Amino acid sequence: MRNIKDEERDHHNAYFQEELNSLKVSMVYIASVLEQALKNASGEGPSNQPATFVQTQTTTQLEEMVGE
Repeated sequence: MRNIKDEERDHHNAYFQEELNSLKVSMVYIASVLEQALKNASGEGPSNQPATFVQTQTTTQLEEMVGE
């Protein structure tokens, strides 16, 4: 039989897992933007274009991170 403390803990764990996943998505996005900026700064990419977010690349990276 589950008590109220167990249910509260489960609720908190679920909330923090959602927060963690959100942070992972944000970190992947930031890494993508920084990578593009570094490429532009080093002359590897077109310097006159702003860094762009590639959804498919980020989704793949996120799935790899979450799967760990």
